[in-house]
Amino acid sequence: MTSWSGQDHISRRIRGLNRQHQNLLQELLQDYELYPGQPPLMFSLEREPGRSQNELAKELSIQKATLTVMLNRMEKTGLVRRESDARDQRISRIFLTDKGKGLLVRLQRTLDVLEEQAMKGFSEEEKQVMTELLARIEKNLKALKEAKE
Repeated sequence: MTSWSGQDHISRRIRGLNRQHQNLLQELLQDYELYPGQPPLMFSLEREPGRSQNELAKELSIQKATLTVMLNRMEKTGLVRRESDARDQRISRIFLTDKGKGLLVRLQRTLDVLEEQAMKGFSEEEKQVMTELLARIEKNLKALKEAKE
């Protein structure tokens, strides 16, 4: 077993990569006046418009209160709109506005550039292997979390 303080500890490397990626992403998002948690929300709404706040919070693994703050901010900037559910007025359905959809197209290009830079010099096979290995790590960590619940 590798010591936690060692440079080769896989969790330490993943944490460092994540921090570096998040810092770069945050710099890039400033050009769009977005906060780090907002792009995953926007992509979720693009895939499945009209989701409820509860559905979105569960999918994104964030607290409902945090999502409410995000949606309020995004609504003020014209990126999303809320509509009451036709069958249950207590439920708000969330949609991207035209402005939000347009921003998402530009944002996707920026994220593609970040991904291309991160994966520069890797073959398609290496990218596939890395994806599979990371998926296995994610599955293992989810199993640990579920075992603790």
